[in-house]
Amino acid sequence: MTTQKPQWIASEGGPLVMMPRSKASSWNGVEGDHYDDACQIDDFAGVLKRSWGDILVLGDEPAQTTLIVRQDGLALLRWLHAPSEQDLLELALRWAPEDPPSPVERLSIRLLDEPYILFDSVQHGQSIEPMDLQPPPSARTLTTFVVKDEDKQVGFILHRFDHTLSKGHLTLVPRE
Repeated sequence: MTTQKPQWIASEGGPLVMMPRSKASSWNGVEGDHYDDACQIDDFAGVLKRSWGDILVLGDEPAQTTLIVRQDGLALLRWLHAPSEQDLLELALRWAPEDPPSPVERLSIRLLDEPYILFDSVQHGQSIEPMDLQPPPSARTLTTFVVKDEDKQVGFILHRFDHTLSKGHLTLVPRE
């Protein structure tokens, strides 16, 4: 079985945003107020509400991010620390949600059934260098885990697209 090398995206220090490709030209980045809006997200993930749906903001810290396909579905993987990309990917792909830790956030999100892009929030929507992705059409919840394996010296944030709707808009689980 051949595995395609993941495409990683990084920011210049601010949050990454995920939005429909068809709406990206309206993002004004640092030239307007959209970048400031994205920077208001203090959690691992948050949403900016729009009439057509939600813009996902990956907050907390500007970690390199890629899209992976796990046995439990599609997930955004954010690299906190690891000796190598291979070590990070191996643990991220085999880690099971039943293993500690528990989710740190569950975020309800309205997604359109169309292609999305992930890009640095500082960029203007007409001049972005995005990563393309297609979230599952029925995903309504983004569940976030922070995983650290000190023996392997690997740490990552995993945002999993789930098909269930959590109660309320955002459920925070206390950090340990």
